[in-house]
Amino acid sequence: MKKAKAKENAKANAKANAKAKVTYAPFEVADYLDSEEAIAEYLSLAVRDENPGVLLKALGDVAKARGMAEVAKASGLGRESLYKTLAPGAKPRFETIATIMRALNVGFSVSRLPVRAKKARKLKAA
Repeated sequence: MKKAKAKENAKANAKANAKAKVTYAPFEVADYLDSEEAIAEYLSLAVRDENPGVLLKALGDVAKARGMAEVAKASGLGRESLYKTLAPGAKPRFETIATIMRALNVGFSVSRLPVRAKKARKLKAA
């Protein structure tokens, strides 16, 4: 009899645990941008993406890691202006992006990208 009750209790506990809601803390990239090397690598990867929004998001993450108020002050932009410039869908001027990058103590570097396979075939065919 005791074994049967223990089995029932185990099943009830298993059901209760299965229904328990698991919650996760939101992932915040800025929490991990804690060194100059991490920031440089993060921005280097972001700038390679064809979508310009990726670079804006990455710049926003770095600005959060450094402190938006500090970056705004160093760039000469208002804090609200900085938020608007780095918001999703924003279309800031290159000059503004360059100003923000200088405030973050990072810059652009140009390198030759490898030719993609489709483009290589088109080039050979011509």
